[in-house]
Amino acid sequence: MTTIPNSITRFARQAKSLPLDRIIRPSEFHVDHLSKDALIPEDDETITPSNFGTLLDYLTRYILLGDINAFDLPNIELKRYLDAGLISSDYFDEIMDKEKSLEPLVEKAANIDEIPDEVFNIGLDICAWEIAFRSGTYRKPVNYPNQITIENLKLMLKRIEMFFWKYGRPSVTAFTASTKNGYLSGDGDYLLSHTIIDLKASNKTTMQPYWVRQLLLYYTLGFYNHFNDRVIKRLMIYNARVDTVFYINVSKIDKSVFEFVNDAAEKQSLVNEKLINQVNGLE
Repeated sequence: MTTIPNSITRFARQAKSLPLDRIIRPSEFHVDHLSKDALIPEDDETITPSNFGTLLDYLTRYILLGDINAFDLPNIELKRYLDAGLISSDYFDEIMDKEKSLEPLVEKAANIDEIPDEVFNIGLDICAWEIAFRSGTYRKPVNYPNQITIENLKLMLKRIEMFFWKYGRPSVTAFTASTKNGYLSGDGDYLLSHTIIDLKASNKTTMQPYWVRQLLLYYTLGFYNHFNDRVIKRLMIYNARVDTVFYINVSKIDKSVFEFVNDAAEKQSLVNEKLINQVNGLE
């Protein structure tokens, strides 16, 4: 079955749709190394890089930013499975109880180093439902964070805390970007007052073309097309695994780039609508 690129994450991986010679190149981004020789190796970690990144994002929102809506998407998917009879009410209650148990566990910790290991295991159980929301398929975690993985997560949380101290705390966690018909959309990570931030936990030490496309899509479909009413002046990646910031000012990007990105996204969105209607037997 062909995967329909109906999310910004998926569409950003289609290099042919958004070629670098029509947008901007990674080399155009400024680089700020917050520490030297900062790469945290992932060799001995026991969860996948994708799960690691999702868990780090949720721990950031819940622990560092106190975001009471951090688990909204997992809970939506969990409720959908319950309503469809795919999980029992007992299992639904079990996951909700785990969410409630996080607050006292986190509050007891005087600092990041004292966060109990249990928090990371529970967090992974909850994040699996966020991944299900985005992918359409729930997969119960098989492997949980070992001590090395937990220590790496803690170190990155401390780095993110220092990043916020230098660049400012987000005023918004999670923002939506979408095409006109809604068949290509996504949720960005954080907004500072005038900056889009996408958080990474990658072993890549340089700005990646895929990240460039992501940022341009989030900005174009979230703000340039007036989906959200807010002025954005800078696009930024923070990669906590290498403690490096990549950023570019919106004023340095020609408007033709945003027009091209918007047109490409809207065209793909119309294709997505047709394909999804065919799958659902509506065409």
